[in-house]
Amino acid sequence: MGRLIETVGKYAERPYYIAQTDTSVYCVEELCFVLSQNTFLLDRGLLDRDLAKWLDEECGLKDLARPLYTLIGRNGSPSAFVGMILEYAHFGTEKKRQETEELLRVNADMDASTRRKHFADYLVENKRYVQAVAEYEKVLEEMPAMNHNHVMRSQLLYNKGVAFSRLFSFEEAADAYLAAYQENPDHEEAAFAYLAALRMRCSEEEYIAFIADHPMWHEQSLEVESRMEKSRKEYEESDACRELGEQLSRHDAEYYEKVSERLSGMRRKYREMAAQS
Repeated sequence: MGRLIETVGKYAERPYYIAQTDTSVYCVEELCFVLSQNTFLLDRGLLDRDLAKWLDEECGLKDLARPLYTLIGRNGSPSAFVGMILEYAHFGTEKKRQETEELLRVNADMDASTRRKHFADYLVENKRYVQAVAEYEKVLEEMPAMNHNHVMRSQLLYNKGVAFSRLFSFEEAADAYLAAYQENPDHEEAAFAYLAALRMRCSEEEYIAFIADHPMWHEQSLEVESRMEKSRKEYEESDACRELGEQLSRHDAEYYEKVSERLSGMRRKYREMAAQS
């Protein structure tokens, strides 16, 4: 039987709309969830007397609303504002609340595009690749090519390629890496990544034919081959490779069971990521 969660305050008749996340919430727990999951999108606009009033009148949380009114009047920080709400509702662990406040402090002076980029990078670091791709695309849509920093756009496209690569979508990854290199020809790592993605997507014959037909990529292709050979040797010398070799040599039921479990886990994680997009 699941554990009952005691709610704080009342369930509102009228929701509060959070413009930064385009979300409506009906209780302080929903508010806390949205704040903790969208930290990178929050800014000073969150310090709104209407939010304090909603918590006061709709949720019956006068003890929370009073210090929020005071903080708004003193032009306090978004991190203190959010931290006060999370702590009052006992939302998450103390460590998680501190992490959320720290992220808000770091993001305080960033513009909206930079905050979104950091959010997408955070999603990649936490293996939420489908969501990350969608977030990079939003930032790129909001950043007209002719009016913005080409280095920034190149990095966004490159990171989008990384997310696609982690999904084994090498065709989409190659497109993103190539766009990154075209946006900023000084971004040499994007060129290497483009060829590596092509190498993974194409057959060996197709890849060799491509390099033969595009001599401008010849020098970079040699570097890609060198890096791939180095990675291969490092893997062959790793404990993971030795363990796999031992299991393959045994061909026992335990090995096949582990392979089946690993594949099932990968499929489950992919479905979860797709469902979150």
